[in-house]
Amino acid sequence: METLNHMSRLVTANTKTIGMLGARAMVLGKFFDAALPQLTTLQRGEVIRSFRHGIEDAMSLMDDVALSAEYHSALLQITNSILAALGQESAARQ
Repeated sequence: METLNHMSRLVTANTKTIGMLGARAMVLGKFFDAALPQLTTLQRGEVIRSFRHGIEDAMSLMDDVALSAEYHSALLQITNSILAALGQESAARQ
């Protein structure tokens, strides 16, 4: 019975964590969608440079941490999609 209670607490905690991460992702995505059209071409270029630098810094901090292939795949996918969105609109405004 104790093992079952422990598992139940673990599932509840993980569900709350996933919910919080999902909420953060949704809010940041909506912010990105709202802010992106407001940026000029010059601002987009600056954001791209700063964003790339931030991602490189974050990745360098994780060099010694074993993370799953799924983590790396998701990180690269969202990073590339953000860079593409910034670059695509930037090119269209020129």
